[in-house]
Amino acid sequence: MNNVNENFVGLTTLKKFKPLMVDEKNSEKRNVLLISGRVGGKTTAMIQKIFLNFCNYPNKDIQILRANSSSLKESVFTTFKKFCFNNLPDSVFSKFKWRSTPPLLITSAWGNQIHFSGVGLGSKSGSNTSRGKDTLRKLSLIVVEETQEIFSGLTGNEDLLNHALASYLRFLDDEIGKIVYAGNRDRNVNGKFNVWAKNKEKDPSFTIIESSWLNIRKYLNRATIQSILIEKELNPKNYEYMYLGIPVGGNDLAYGAFIPSLHVINPLEINRGHPRFFNVNYNNGKVVEDSVYRLFIGVDGANSRDTCAFMPIFNTQSNRLILKTGDILSHNPKKNGIIRNNILVKDYVKKWFDNLLLKYALYELTRENIYFVVDGHNIDLIENLVHFLGHEAIVIKFTRKDLVETSEKVNNALTDKALFFTEESWIPIMESKETPMPPSVLFNEIETVCWDETRPDKFNESIPNDFTDGIRYPVALYATPSHLWRSEN
Repeated sequence: MNNVNENFVGLTTLKKFKPLMVDEKNSEKRNVLLISGRVGGKTTAMIQKIFLNFCNYPNKDIQILRANSSSLKESVFTTFKKFCFNNLPDSVFSKFKWRSTPPLLITSAWGNQIHFSGVGLGSKSGSNTSRGKDTLRKLSLIVVEETQEIFSGLTGNEDLLNHALASYLRFLDDEIGKIVYAGNRDRNVNGKFNVWAKNKEKDPSFTIIESSWLNIRKYLNRATIQSILIEKELNPKNYEYMYLGIPVGGNDLAYGAFIPSLHVINPLEINRGHPRFFNVNYNNGKVVEDSVYRLFIGVDGANSRDTCAFMPIFNTQSNRLILKTGDILSHNPKKNGIIRNNILVKDYVKKWFDNLLLKYALYELTRENIYFVVDGHNIDLIENLVHFLGHEAIVIKFTRKDLVETSEKVNNALTDKALFFTEESWIPIMESKETPMPPSVLFNEIETVCWDETRPDKFNESIPNDFTDGIRYPVALYATPSHLWRSEN
């Protein structure tokens, strides 16, 4: 029974899953990512791969991981037991041992084992990492089930995934060992798991296998197919996400009023004789002269984990708000290291601010018309801005906690065609001129920030919102009756 052919179950005759089943010795492609929507065949293919390795490599163990160990019994343990019952002779199956209490453990008739572990997410008591003993044998296979769960929430990320794998990689067999990641795409294109999966397309050690219900339609019963087709007819967008694995945005986008074709404009045509005056087309076919009479700088100042962003927004004489994307100041501490607030303001922000005033002749504006609107949680950054730039601008501590209310202010400004964005790249702090940040990074973020389905008054923490917060603070401050009076002129 130790030489099971990979084609003895019909589903694996699909060419799509062939790279998963075949083990080439010393192959550089030792990672396989199975990704799909629901009913895509990846779970069945993964269970069969576990079965093949368990039978064909009796001197090697298998390790299965999931974010929450308590979910493994139903998702893999029980499913695998049913598969073995249906495909093994009774005389062999009866010799298997199934420990169904944590830590889960399966021992084959010939002695090798399947170990199950959690990585520490999803437990009310803290860590739920299983306390199973380390394997005494080499591993033929490491499986990460529902990989997208490891990227969920504020603490989930690639580092957590790598940390979980580190304990087991040293046991992976050098010749035939594989790591299989199985996961469903996030609904949101900028979800952390989606971004990770996209990056793996460029990794030469990865084989990406995407599937959907269409690939396995002939194996599905009529009830399943009927349910899928009804969803396609009644909720086409949800069908695309659930059954085709296509990101379709959040269930409830925070900035749904943003329309790139309407709100993204060409770079401003500056009047070189007087830079504070410029020609602009507000997407109505007419080029008009406008000028800056007030400057808002929205600041999301996280500098140890998230992106630090200073967002320059011109308030024009015609009472419009224009975010000059080409002059954004940003810093990614994960990529380029932490910069403390005193150094950030003294060495980077001050130089950037002085250049901004000079570039657009904004030095003519009085202090009362220049505002830094800063996340109220970042007290240290606010104090440094007051110390170094307080004589040139007003620094406002933004403390309005209601995300629904303040996001609605942004949507109102978009709907009223009062908020626009220039389409320009910018250079983040400590980056070279050869690696500009494309404006699509900002626009993608605006289009994908969404509400948490479980807490409708909170943003989905897995979607970046650093740049959009830098927009939300000043726009919410501006969009009050005391500021909107100019629109009547």
